[in-house]
Order: sequence, then structure tokens, then C-alpha cells
Amino acid sequence: MRVCKRFTIETTSDPADPLCQCGKKKSRHEPQYLQNNDPSKPWSVKTHTGKSPTNAYGEIEFVGAAGWGQGQQKLRKYVRVDYETDPKTLMDLIQKQWNLGQPKLLISVTGGADNFPLKSNLKDVFRKGLIEAARSTDAWIITGGSNCGVMKYVGEAVRDYAIAEGGSATTSIVAIGIATWGILDQQEALIRSKSELPSGPVSYRMDQQEWTGKVRLDPNHTHFILVEDGTTGEFGKEIKLRSDLEKQISEQKVTQESGERLNIPTVCVVVGGGPNTIQTVYRAVKNGTPCLIIDQSGRAANILAYAFNNHGTYSESVRGEIKKRLLGVKFSDLDKHQHWIEECIRQPDLINVCKLDSGRGVSTDIDRAILHALLKAKKGNCIDQLRLAMVWNRVDVAKSEIFKDDNDWKMGELNESVRYAIEHDLPSFLELFIENGVSMKDYLTEEELTILYGKIQQTSLLSRLLKGLNEKKDGEYNVTLWMIGQIIQQLTMDTYKPLYLSNKKRFNQEYPLTAVSEKEVLHESDNSDHCGCSSRLFAILNHNSQKSEEQQSGAQTQFYPIRELFLYAILLNRREMARKLWERIGEPIAAALTASKMLKAMASKESDQDQEKSMIEHADIYEKLAIEVLKECYNQGEDRTNDMMKREMPNWGQATCLDMAFQAKNKKFIAQSAIQNLLKEIWMGEISDENNFWKLWLYMFFPPMVAFLVRFRKNEHRKEFQQHAETANEHKLMVVRSDIEGGTPVTEAVGEHGDSDVNNRVGSPFLSVLQNLKLFYNAPIIKFRFNVLAYLAFLFLFSFIILTEFSEEQVRWKEWFLIAWVGTLYLEEFRQIAHGESSCLKDRLYHWIKDCWNMIDLATLLLFLMGVILRFIPGMIGPARIVLALDLIGFHMRLLQSFFVSERLGPKLIMIARMMKDLLFFVCILAVFLISYGIASQAIMFPNVTDPLTIFRGVFYKAYFQMYGELFLEDIQPEECTLDDPCPEYSWMGIILLSIYMMLSNVLLLNLLIAMFSYTFSNVQENTDEHWKFQRYEVLKEYINRPAIPPPLILISLIEYFVRFCICGCSCRSSCTPSELKIILGEEKVKELVLWEKNKADDFIAKENSKQNVEDRVQKNFVMMEKLLGNSLTDSDRLSKIEHQMVRTNYAMEGIRESLITTERSSERLSKMEHQLERMNALITNKLCPEEEP
Repeated sequence: MRVCKRFTIETTSDPADPLCQCGKKKSRHEPQYLQNNDPSKPWSVKTHTGKSPTNAYGEIEFVGAAGWGQGQQKLRKYVRVDYETDPKTLMDLIQKQWNLGQPKLLISVTGGADNFPLKSNLKDVFRKGLIEAARSTDAWIITGGSNCGVMKYVGEAVRDYAIAEGGSATTSIVAIGIATWGILDQQEALIRSKSELPSGPVSYRMDQQEWTGKVRLDPNHTHFILVEDGTTGEFGKEIKLRSDLEKQISEQKVTQESGERLNIPTVCVVVGGGPNTIQTVYRAVKNGTPCLIIDQSGRAANILAYAFNNHGTYSESVRGEIKKRLLGVKFSDLDKHQHWIEECIRQPDLINVCKLDSGRGVSTDIDRAILHALLKAKKGNCIDQLRLAMVWNRVDVAKSEIFKDDNDWKMGELNESVRYAIEHDLPSFLELFIENGVSMKDYLTEEELTILYGKIQQTSLLSRLLKGLNEKKDGEYNVTLWMIGQIIQQLTMDTYKPLYLSNKKRFNQEYPLTAVSEKEVLHESDNSDHCGCSSRLFAILNHNSQKSEEQQSGAQTQFYPIRELFLYAILLNRREMARKLWERIGEPIAAALTASKMLKAMASKESDQDQEKSMIEHADIYEKLAIEVLKECYNQGEDRTNDMMKREMPNWGQATCLDMAFQAKNKKFIAQSAIQNLLKEIWMGEISDENNFWKLWLYMFFPPMVAFLVRFRKNEHRKEFQQHAETANEHKLMVVRSDIEGGTPVTEAVGEHGDSDVNNRVGSPFLSVLQNLKLFYNAPIIKFRFNVLAYLAFLFLFSFIILTEFSEEQVRWKEWFLIAWVGTLYLEEFRQIAHGESSCLKDRLYHWIKDCWNMIDLATLLLFLMGVILRFIPGMIGPARIVLALDLIGFHMRLLQSFFVSERLGPKLIMIARMMKDLLFFVCILAVFLISYGIASQAIMFPNVTDPLTIFRGVFYKAYFQMYGELFLEDIQPEECTLDDPCPEYSWMGIILLSIYMMLSNVLLLNLLIAMFSYTFSNVQENTDEHWKFQRYEVLKEYINRPAIPPPLILISLIEYFVRFCICGCSCRSSCTPSELKIILGEEKVKELVLWEKNKADDFIAKENSKQNVEDRVQKNFVMMEKLLGNSLTDSDRLSKIEHQMVRTNYAMEGIRESLITTERSSERLSKMEHQLERMNALITNKLCPEEEP
């Protein structure tokens, strides 16, 4: 701070307490500064003042301000500084002590300190526009800091915004008030004594009514810098330091990123003001700061606006008019102020005029006008303008001010901006760049994508997953696309085969080479075994998952920028960016299902509950999007939709939509009519729905009837397929056009070479007898029936043996046959593991173990093995019988899986499974009561018993069965007692404990269990259909891959598989048939389906946008009507007006009530008056027309 060190008396002051020329009285000077060796020398700041350590700093509590005492008024920081303080020192204070960080925009508001009137609607526009500009750009607002004039308007705007946003620290706007110390009221309250430490805030009262001639600080500003030059009562002493500080801020970089070339933009907003305002604008223009003049706000702003509007025709008449308007300026300073004005208007790029009450000028919105002024100052440098708009995240400004028709962007000129938009999650700008011709194919190379992944935040889940992947590496590591591929594979559990794992040499580089030849990209792959799957047996049994390069030559995965960016956004859980990229993807259903699977897997690995919830909600959004697009497609073409669901998609990890939905547990998607109809069709195989359901049982056991009595879909449509194949080339264009418009021409799901997997000859209109038999017995429904019948026969055989023929005598042939049968069950489990879709043994085992039915199979098979081993040990026939009997229970429980096919029984099994979980939790609670009662009753009635079996029986056995009504009263109160069976002690206490235990267990706990079951039932009942359909898909998937011959004859099928593998693997590998849940289409068919699916997705997006536009219009019209009805009224005025109207309404209602009460009296008076009028009329008539005498 600065103090007066040479008291120089003012001649016109009071002799009792003379006034110094600095403005302070003698009593306010410290004793050592009262002596002046040269009192005749004129007082000046430079010669009569000196610097001193500040004594006013810390926090202010504004007592009596609006919101004080209600938790709304927060403490404000302040400091008293010297007017020659280095701006760098102030910046250190602001950033390090006040922890304000760094702004992206600096808004300097200057204007009148007097309480000038401003129309309410204009004031509302100014406040909202200023706050919107500061909020959307993370700006700082700098004002004079006093509670008057434009500074008060700014403070009220900051306060209203803080109240609307809840006053959180993350949403508060920084408003710094830079005021002159010498004009402030209550200076003593801000000064701390030398012995006082700034441990608490100082109190600054706002409820004092007496006027002292000084100004008060505005309580709604967040920080204050109080500038002093040693004088008192003089305004404008802060102008120079404020200008220097603003310049210091504007010289800093807008971001802390390396290579940043843009400084923090600064704009000066002028509202009203006096002579000092003109000086402030002049200094701002000299510093290169653009200024926004609010016209018709009064005084200095009007003068500057008038000068700027006439700068093109500046003449003596304009000069004279300006002099007339410079009221309040000393005559000697007129030329200086006019010079300042002329210097300002000579730089028109830095001056902008905005009229709040008209549509002319820059804009009626203050925030748009402020940003326009900043962009205008950088005229000619579109890249810098664009960077500013991106830093502020104002895509509307970029559209209106930068991306105009006259802009011609060169190739690659926007690449840096695109990277900034992706890295800082600016999806609106990314969409703007794509719409304006930025080629993502040219921009997003493998090297660029690697750089983007390398710049992710260290706190993100993806960063933590990468650290876990590289935890064995010492020190830092560089992110590569190979690592990203491993993360994606972890999240999708090998369902999705990432592109980044197809070529280790190509993608395991910090900056992958982009000049890889197309041939190398398509055909070079890394054949290393990631999972250690080298077993020859599994390779033999899983030959269907091994495809040759020739089979996939037309369906290789390529590097598609939009898809890679979409995965990038999903991995970082960027919701808006991912949605905008999803709308541009050619296979939206597959993309949505992939995103849902990845997000759910990420949520399971996230430790932050808020992030976990956000990811789950994000996953649900993509499931809904997939459902909506599926509905659009299914309504327009059922056959094409079926092909889309079963088609293997090279662009999405060689998976199908059905596989991805199942792995992601998208039960709502699986439950859709389109999927269920497809699954029903797959379940029936090629058997037509027109066949009688019960006759199929008969045809199963009489194969000759199959060829003549069973109807097949292929036979019904064979002639149509033949005609379509003959005319396909001639009408190719017509078919494609029909597909795009929503038609559904008849087509056939093709195999790996574009032909049907079974009927690859179109010469005959009907299938042969052998083909009919093959299609019938390979249908999943027929496989299921044979397996169920075989399993029932197995259970019958097992039960018969364990009941009648299981003895120590010689093992009979029936037991050997049973053992062999179980051996085929072992082989079937191995076949299921080997036939899994994953490419490595580890993932196959994981998927196999996840299935609870497989766990039951494993337990039953191991128990059977144990029982057989005990069977052949002499003397262990009893334990063997027990083990096998228990094992038989497990085999019977395994039969429940077949009930999932039933629409009525399947949902009940789901309810039972859910209730079993409730029962486990209930048992934990019950165990506490049971054990506590059992121990207490045993200890009281039978003390000092040492036999463990007796203790166990007394504690657990009796307590458990007493819960079901077996009270054991003969043990508690026996009729006779012996030495071997003594009477219990304190039997009356046992009766009391038993009664309490029975009340708690039978009444309380059992009713609690019933309530839990009822709650579970009601919850599951709502979604039972979804759960059942999802479980049915799992059963269907199992029986599609099962051999046609059930155990124990499955050994024949395994031998057949081995022979087919040898044949396919050596010479005719391409003839192997893919799964019915996965088909490979030809290239032309794939293009056709992708185009059709994208068109249907666009239709859905258009409908969604149309609906949103209607809602926005309704909301906009509502806001406009509200403005029209009460634009000039404040909230308090509106409330008072409503109250006045209600009072008037009450008075009116009271008058109506009184009128109704007096209605009866009024009617009587009217009747009397009418009678009198009739008599008067009669008399008048008699007078005028007397009757003639007879």
C-alpha cells in the first residue's frame, strides 16, 4: 500500500483538525509523518508518499447483504495494494494464493459509478448476456467493484447465477473488483492491526443507512483488489494498474498445453460512464483490447458510440457535437478527451457498438456481441478465431462468424483443430468439421489415433486398464493400438476380435506406419497364439471356427476412421461424442450392441460409483438405439433383418448382432419380436410352421414319412429362388432400388461362397429325399426332442440300477452300459468346450464355466466318477450307493433346463432361481436366531454335557426341527428320568426360550421370507418375459451346435466330426458349413444390407430429431409468451400483481354472493313496481280514451 509521509496542510481546512492535501485529516496521519521540512512545496504522490506493507488483506464477510445469514453469502477475498504494484506480483497472488487458475476469456466491464437508470428489459438482456458469455467461456469479469452503477448490475447478475446454480464452487463465476481505496466507505473495518493475524474474516456492514459521501464494495463480487496512491476521495486511481493487470493477463497463454500460441483474449465492455471511462477505453485500445460499446446506456458510452458510427464522415460538425456531449469534463481537459476518442475510432477493428433495444448493430445478445468483438479483432486469421471458439466451446459463434460461404479451407488446414476437438471432447465442433468437408479418412491415420490414445487423462478407467496391462514394465510406457486391442478384447471377452490384434508388427508401434500396402493390410496377420491354445484335440473338434484366408478374402476388416473414433469415445465414456459418431456409422445396430457390451464391462471394472452408474446408463441408451433401429428395419423387411442379425460382420470383430447382444446381456433386445421370430425360425430349422406340432413326434420315429409328409420352407420357396437367381443380373439395379426404398425381395441366406449351404443346386424345384432327412434331423427342435427322450431313458436306467441291481455281486451289463453312457456325456462336455466361439482355450473355459448348467454337469459327472471308483473298492458298496443316489438328484435337476423351452414353465424357473438367492440371505439371518437359541437352551437345561454328538443334537438338530413344529417336549419335560437320561435343569426356562424362539422363527422370520418371495415375484413378474426369452436363446444356441445323434450314440457324431475335419482341413476346407446363427454373405449382398440398414437408421434419427424440434418449439413459444405477458415485470412485481388480482377477484366473488342473497328481495320489489305500472297505464288509457255511455 501507499501512505502520505509529508503532511501538507490545506489552507481552507478546519484549523482544529486540518486537512492534508492528500485528502486525509491530520489526525489520521501517523506521528512520524506529521513533520514537513518544506511545507510550501506542492503536494504530489511521487514526493510526499511512500510504500508500506499492506495492512488490509484476507477475507470479507458482508453483513446485512442480500442472502446474509441464510448460507447464500460467502466470504470474499481482498487485498490492499500500491498503485505501482507489479502486475506479475498480482498474478501470482490471484493464481497461487487465491487459486483462481487461468481464465479462457477476460471481460473488463467499465462504466458509470452513479446509479444511472436502465430499462428493466435492457437490464435483463445485459445481465443475462454477460453471464452467458462468462459461463460458456470460463471467463473472469473485472469491474470497479463498487456497489453502484454498472458494477452493481454485474454483481447482481453474478449473484442470480450463483443462486440458480446452487452456489457450487464448480459453477461460480469469478468477478474481480478493482477499486480505489481512497473512495471506499468503512476503510477502518478492512484494516487489520499489526498484532492481528488474518485468521478470520473482517466484517463489512451493508445495512448502514447514513450516507458518508463514499462508495461501498459490492458484496456479490468474488475478489477485490483495492488500489491506493496515498490520496483520499479521488476516483480513477486504479485505472493504470487495472490496465496493466489486464494486459498481463492477456499476455498469458489461453491453455497450458505445449505449443499453445494463443493468448488469453480480453474484451472491454463499456456501459455508461464518465470521463474516466473514456480514458479506460483509450488505454484498452492502445493495448490492443477490443471494446464493446453499449449504445444508449448513457454518457461516455453514447459519446463513443456516436463517434464510432460517424467515423467514416468525421468532420468539424461531429467534433463539435462530441464537445457538447462531454459534460462534466474540465475545459482544459476537453482536447485531451477528444484526442482519446479520435484515437479509439481510428482502429475500427477494435471498436464495436451494440444496441440493446434494437436488432441492429452487432447482436441483440450481449454474449454473441462480446465474442464477435474478439473475433473481429483477429480478422484475417481464421485458425486463431476457430481456436478461440473451441476454447470457449461456442460452436454457434463458429458457425455464424467463421464457417461462412467465402471461407475456402485448404486440405489438412483443420487437422490440428480436429485433434483439439477430439482430445477435449467437443463433439459439436467435430460434427461441424465433418459437415464442412473435413475428410476423416485423410485425418485419422493410425499414427494420429495412437497420439489421441496417448493423451488420455490419467484418471480415466482406460488409463488404469492400460497401467494394469503394463504393470510388469518398469517406468513409463508408450500407448500403442495393440494395447488398446487387448483392452477391447478383455471387455468383450473374445466376442469381438479387434482390428488392432490382427497384425502385431503394424499396430504395436508408438507411431505406426501408415504407408502399409493394401495387400499387406488385408493379408498379413500375426499368427501368434495369445492364449496358449495348442491342443490338437480342441482344434479338431472346433474346426468350424477355423476359416481359411480364401474364405475371408472379401470380408477383411479395414481401418475405418468413424468406427475407430466411435470406439475411442466409448472407451472414454464420452456420451455426446459417441452418439454423434454413431449416427454416421454404416452398421448402427452392430455399433450400438458393441458399445453396450463394452460399457457394461467397463462399469464392472469401475471403482467410482458415479462413473459406474453413468456407464450403465450409457449402455442402456445404446441398447435402446439398437432396438429402435431394429424396429425400423423389421417393419420394412423381415428377411433382410434376419440376415442382418445372423451376418458375420468383419468390421465388428467377426461377431454377429445376436452374439453381441447375448454377450452384453441385452435382454430387451433379445425379447424384441424381430429377434424372437428369427429364433423361432432357427429353432424349427427348415421345417415349416404349417406342420402339426404333435405329428412331428410321429415323424421322428418313422423316417420314410419325413420325405413325403413333412413340409419344408425351402420346398415352398424353391421356385421363387430359382426365378430370382435367373433374373438377378437383369434386374440388379431395380432390386437395389427396391431394397433402399424399403422393399423386401425374396432372397436366400447364403453360405461362405454366396450359395445356400444345403441346397446349392437350383436345377430341381424340390429337395431330394436325403436332403429332406438331413434338414429334418438337423433341426434344433428335433435335436432337442431326441436329447430329452434320451436323457429320460438315462434317468430311468440310472434309477432302475440304483434301486434294484446295485449290489456287491458281479457288475452286470446294465451298469457297464450306464458307465459307458456317462462316458459319452464326458465327451459331450469336452465337445462343447472345444466348439466354443472363442479362439483360445482360456476364454472357452471361462464361457463354459459361467454357465450354471455346465457347473451342474461338472458336479454330477465328478460325483458319478467318485461313486464308480467306490463301487469297485471292496466293502465300499454302501458309500458308493449314497454317492450315486445323491448324484442322481443332480441328474434330475439337470432336466430343468429343458423347461426353458416352455413359455409357461421357463418363467417359473427364473422366479425359483431368484428366490433361491433370497433364501440364502434369509438363512444367514435365521442362523443367528437358531444358533443363539440352541446354545442357550442346551447350556441351561443340560449343563456339563461333554459328548459332541449330544451337544450337536441339542444345539442344531432340535432347534432346527422345532422351527417346523417338532417341539421335543418329551426331552424338555420328561415323565421319567434315569441315570443315563437325566432330567433337564430349569425346564421352565427352556419352555420360555422355546416360546420366544417359536414366535420369532415361525411368526416373524417366516413371514419375512414370504414377504421377500412376494417382492421378488412381483419384480420378476414384470420382466419375466424378457428373462425367459433370453434364457431360451441360450438353450437354442446350445442345441444348434449339438450333434443330431444324442448320447450314448454321440460317439458316432464325434467320429464324423474327426473325419470331416481331416477332409476339410486337408483338401475341401471351404465346404464346411457355418453355424445357423452365423452366415457369411457375398460382398454385393453385404453392401446392399449395409446401405439399407443405414437408410433405416437415418429414418429413425430424422423422426427423433423431428420430435425434439417440436418439443423445442413448444418450449420456445412458451418462453416468448411469458416474455410478452410480463417482460417488464420483476418476480416481486409479478407476485404483487397476482396478489392484487386475487384480492379483486375475492371482492367480486363476495359481491356476487351478496347479490345472490338479495335476489329474492329484488324480485318482490320488481313485481310490485310492475303492478303499479300496469295500474298507471290503465288510468292513463282511461283519461285519453274514455268509454262511450250507452
